[in-house]
Amino acid sequence: MAEPPSDPVILCYDGSEDAKHAIERAGGLFAGRRALVVTVWRPTAGLGSFAWSGATASMVDFFALDRAAAEDAGAVAQAGVRLAREAGLEAEAEAVEATGPEWKTIVEIADRHKAAMIVMGSRGLTGVRSMLLGSASSAVVHHAHQPTLVVHRPSDDKPGAG
Repeated sequence: MAEPPSDPVILCYDGSEDAKHAIERAGGLFAGRRALVVTVWRPTAGLGSFAWSGATASMVDFFALDRAAAEDAGAVAQAGVRLAREAGLEAEAEAVEATGPEWKTIVEIADRHKAAMIVMGSRGLTGVRSMLLGSASSAVVHHAHQPTLVVHRPSDDKPGAG
């Protein structure tokens, strides 16, 4: 049996059902392939002002918030690895701090790892989880140097579908 190609498939994962579905579908398409589960997180300095809550910069421990965000992103990426392995992929995790738009971070990671393909869900959730998917998938499709697969969940799998 031939060995699968060594260039990894990048699996973008933010913990959403859409991202989970994308990993499951990727497993069916690329079983046995090496994969890198990528979770992108944004540092608190990029979240804007806390003025709405009356907090001042001296009242907020940005280092502790960033550490917590990095740890949470690592846990999300590890959860994605478990899903990818259950789907038949040889997966590793990488939680990455966004230094600009999330899509750009994804494209940079794919280039750095000489990825064979990028796989993403069609859209993420609202709030913090929307940082990875959603408009990011459109931007990745337009800027990536690798083929990009955007996986849509069937509408009957989505919340509120009836």
